[in-house]
Amino acid sequence: MTKKVAVDWDEQQIRIVVGEVSGKQTRIVDAAILPIQTAGVGSTLRKWIQEHGLEKSECLVAVGRDSAELRQMEFPPVPDEELPDMIRFQAVRTFASAGDSATVDYLQTSRTEKGVRAIVSATGANRLDPIRKAINEAGMTVGRIALRPIAAAALYQIILRDKTNDSTRSTLALIDLVGDEAEIVLFRGRDVSFVRSVRLPSQSPARVNALAGELRRSMIACGASGSPCDIAIWGTPDRHREELDQLAERLDQGQDTPSEKRLINPLQIVDCDSSVEPSVGETVGRLAPLVGLLVADEAYADRLIDFANPRQYIPPSTNRGKMAAMIGVPAAIVLGLGWLFWSQLSSRDLEIERLEAANATMRDQVKVADASVQRTERLDQFLDADVNWLEEIERLAEALPPSDQLILKQVSAQADSRQGGGRMVVSGLVTSPDVIDEMESSLRDESHRVVGDGASQVDTEDAYRWQIRETVSVETESVRADRYERIAKAAEEESATEAGAGGESTPDPDATPPDQETQEASKSASLNVNVQPEVQS
Repeated sequence: MTKKVAVDWDEQQIRIVVGEVSGKQTRIVDAAILPIQTAGVGSTLRKWIQEHGLEKSECLVAVGRDSAELRQMEFPPVPDEELPDMIRFQAVRTFASAGDSATVDYLQTSRTEKGVRAIVSATGANRLDPIRKAINEAGMTVGRIALRPIAAAALYQIILRDKTNDSTRSTLALIDLVGDEAEIVLFRGRDVSFVRSVRLPSQSPARVNALAGELRRSMIACGASGSPCDIAIWGTPDRHREELDQLAERLDQGQDTPSEKRLINPLQIVDCDSSVEPSVGETVGRLAPLVGLLVADEAYADRLIDFANPRQYIPPSTNRGKMAAMIGVPAAIVLGLGWLFWSQLSSRDLEIERLEAANATMRDQVKVADASVQRTERLDQFLDADVNWLEEIERLAEALPPSDQLILKQVSAQADSRQGGGRMVVSGLVTSPDVIDEMESSLRDESHRVVGDGASQVDTEDAYRWQIRETVSVETESVRADRYERIAKAAEEESATEAGAGGESTPDPDATPPDQETQEASKSASLNVNVQPEVQS
């Protein structure tokens, strides 16, 4: 069996799982959770790999939702071999970061006579190149770069879902809690139906309330609203039992059938050495995507979204017997017409020379265009920190609860000049914790993340007894998309203005000139218009 290393990391730590893989057989032989040293991810990982003699091993990397765009999309009922090209074409037009150089992969979730549904993800070289560099620095080769929630879903699907007889009883929510984030995968029947990642408050009960709200919205998005929803969380009872019970209680409200709930230890559902689990402690749940990568690597790769090996166009299969039967007649025709082609070879040579000269000219133009694209990207990265705070404050004012529930004390905003986007910190007083949940839900959307620092009670006799501090983060992709939308709108307005100016009528040279009094009146009216102050919105 071949040893392979599965890795993922965040800003604080590196998670590693080592497995022996052969076809459908996988055995976990080692695991570790390492704090990232000041030297960086590559150096920290290289030291551990060298200590365990795993140089030149194949490395499977799991990346989070923040490294790629992810959407649920529908397509016409085309054949499977044509689906990769169609999905890539649609992703380049739809995704904000999916240019011609982007890597696009997908997971097909359903196929009917009406069309195909798929989970599509795209990312750019600016995300993948640092990952490859870190793995190469550690002395390994990159085998896969897979999306983390899909890898965890593959583990559950392969080991548990496929073997459960009642897997179609209801919707299942598979949750991976990673720090202040939750990665949610919804199963309908045996197949993945919906995937999303959300930011959560750091403290309960707001954390559980936010997670319950996100689960309800996810079920509505995938058409499972009103049906019972079972819950499975990767982890151990000591760490996640209380959160699991509270979450099930909130989801069961208004339901006739109670939700089934379970905690899953990823190292206990696969073949694993006894010494592995004690080395990672209570955080074993975070290893689920890595175990899933090892289990799916050789026999179930079609259940992953893999940016290192994206799905490509599949040439249709050829009937060799039919081809052999059709060779005889065409061969005779080719021999009979061969002399015609020979007479045209000279003209073809001239055409080739002309095309080669044209290609040489185009290469210079391509270099200039590439340089222009690079300059534009640098400008975009600089302008990604240009958040329209007036619009953000207007949105905040519309989303806040009424004044009899909340008093706003302070609002501060700061742009992120390095990563783009920005964040707004809102401080104030509310009458009850329920107001906090309502406020966070109304402020949170695909372009805004909302994280609260918790609520503290104030010793006062009036109704505003809870002090809050909320951080609203504006995503970089949202700033860039809004900017390009404004540019396109300005271009349309400018084109409309130029078209209107071009249609003005010219004076008739044969017309009778106005008298002096009419000229003075026109001049006075013109002056009155010109001195009007310009009102800015």
